[in-house]
Amino acid sequence: MEIRRCETQLGDQTIAYNHYYSESDEVCFMLSGAGYAYDHPYFYFSRMMLLKRGVNVIEIQYVSDDLFSLPDEQGDAEMSRRIEAVIEDVLRARSYQTIHFIAKSLGTVPLVSMMHRGLFPEARVVLLTPLLKDPAIVEAMANSRHHGLLVIGDHDRQFSPEALERCGSSNLVLERI
Repeated sequence: MEIRRCETQLGDQTIAYNHYYSESDEVCFMLSGAGYAYDHPYFYFSRMMLLKRGVNVIEIQYVSDDLFSLPDEQGDAEMSRRIEAVIEDVLRARSYQTIHFIAKSLGTVPLVSMMHRGLFPEARVVLLTPLLKDPAIVEAMANSRHHGLLVIGDHDRQFSPEALERCGSSNLVLERI
């Protein structure tokens, strides 16, 4: 395994990402939260477990201050644009048999958008503290056919028991902690 510091161009923007590279035919894209970086426990331990299994791990550095000055819909679209540019760059360089995603809070917004649009239908997803107070996100998760795991604490400010129940119609395993 080697760590590659990579960049992709998106117009006049440079989007950085770390690629923990191996010869595996599996890859996991990680999408951090606004204040929850890749060195924090959820991501650190997930990365260590994945690397132990030989999975390629991609940590996308898509969050920047300019996102927070945009209206919500524009910010969401810009996050998706940046993330999808990196995914395209990684998948153009090499094909993978198995794709996974792990996203935390703000990072669940672009992941749910991809799920809603039917991108990577065979991918396994992990949604850590998704924004359950956003009805559009809840509906997209509830109607998704993706398999995976949704984890949220009942003291999280984004927690909604009704929204979590609505997500029960999906293929996601729901964990309330």
